[in-house]
Amino acid sequence: MNLVESIGAGVRDMASHRGRAVITVVGIVLGVASVVTVLALMRGGEQQSLAFFDEMGGLREIRITNRRIDHLMMTAAEKASEQLTYRDAQAIQDECSSVGYVDPEIVRFQTVSYGDKTYQMKVLGTNREYPYADTMPLGEGRWLSDKDCENYANVIVMGPTYRDDLFGDQEAIGKTILVDGVPFVVVGIMAKKEFYFQGGGAGGDRNVLEWFNRSHYIPITTMIKRFTVSDRLGGLEIAAKTVDLVPTLMEETRTLLTRRHGVEDFNLEAKSEQMQQRSEQEGFFNIIFWAIAFVSLFVGGVVIANIMLASITERIREIGVRKAIGASDRDLFMQFLVEAVVVTAAGGVVGLVVGLGLVAVVSGVLGMPTSLSPGIMLSAFLCAVGVGLVFGLFPAMKAGRLNPVEALRYE
Repeated sequence: MNLVESIGAGVRDMASHRGRAVITVVGIVLGVASVVTVLALMRGGEQQSLAFFDEMGGLREIRITNRRIDHLMMTAAEKASEQLTYRDAQAIQDECSSVGYVDPEIVRFQTVSYGDKTYQMKVLGTNREYPYADTMPLGEGRWLSDKDCENYANVIVMGPTYRDDLFGDQEAIGKTILVDGVPFVVVGIMAKKEFYFQGGGAGGDRNVLEWFNRSHYIPITTMIKRFTVSDRLGGLEIAAKTVDLVPTLMEETRTLLTRRHGVEDFNLEAKSEQMQQRSEQEGFFNIIFWAIAFVSLFVGGVVIANIMLASITERIREIGVRKAIGASDRDLFMQFLVEAVVVTAAGGVVGLVVGLGLVAVVSGVLGMPTSLSPGIMLSAFLCAVGVGLVFGLFPAMKAGRLNPVEALRYE
C-alpha cells in the first residue's frame, strides 16, 4: 500500500466512524485554536510595544531625570548640586561623541489666553530637536528653530487639542496669544498624536499620548528668561546615533554629568532597557498561554492514541487478513500512522478556523492587540500534524507487529 492508498484508507475510516473521528479531533481543534490565539497575542503584543516605543522616540533614546538626594549625612557636593540644567544639555551635545540629539525640557503650567478665552495650560520649553525625540508630527506652520533659541524669541507651537478652543474657525498661524501676560506669536500647530493600547481607540479607549496634544511649546531660552530665571531642567532626553551606541552614550553621559556635578544626582534609563523589561514581563504570560496550548494538544494526542488502539482492537481480523495476503509490517505501520496524521490534519484545519474566530473575538470584543501571519497559521497546523505523528507511532507499531495467525483466530 502506497502513501496515497494509506491516506484514502484513513479518510474512509474517518467517514465510516464519524462519531469516533469527531471525538478524536476535538482535542486537536482546541489545541490548534489555542496555538493560533497564543501566537497572535504574542506577536500583537510585541508589535504594539515596538510601536509605542517608536512613538516615544525609539530604542535609541535615553531618559535622564533628577535623582532626589535626601539622606541625613549629605556631602558638600550633594548640597551644592543644581541637578540637571540647560548647561548640562549643551555640554552633552558638545562633548559626547555618540549623541545624535539632545532634548532639554522645562515644564510649567501657565495661563494662556486669546481674546476673551483663558485656559490653564501646560507650556513646555524645549529646542528644535523635540519632534525627533518624541516623534511629534507637525500639522501646520513650522517648528521651533535654533535662531528662536538664540534670539529668545516669543514664538509658540500649539498642541492641537486647545487650538479650536482658542481660535475656533479662525486661522491660528500668525496670531498673538498671551502666556501669563507675555505675547507669543503662533508659528506652528502640531498634528494630533494618538496611541491606544487596546487596539484602535474604539469603545472609549484612552489615548495614552493625549498629553502631547494638550501641550504648547516655546524656546527653552525664552522659558528661562521669561518664566523660570533658573535653567534647571525637569528632564532631559538624548538619543544615540545608533542603537548599538546606546551603552556607550550612557557611559559617556554618566561620566560627563558626574564630573560636572561632583555627585551622581541623576538617573539614566534607556528605552531599550525598558523594552527588555517589558518583554520579560510579557514572557511570563506567554509561558502560561503556551502551557494551556500544550496541554490542549497533549490531551488531544492522548485521545488519538487511545482511540487508535481501540480501532486496532476492532480491526484485528482485518489486519490478520491483510497480512495473510501479503501486507508487510511496514504497510500496516504506515497505514495506521497515516490515519493518525490524516485525523490530526483534519483537526488542524478545523482548529485554524476556530482559531481565527477566537482571534477575532479577542481583538474585536476584548480589545486586545493581535497579529496573524501565514507563518503563525503554518506553525499551528504543523503542531497538529506533529501530534499525529508522535501519538500515532505506538498504535501504528502495535498494528504492524501483530502476528497474522493470532489475528485471524481473534474473535
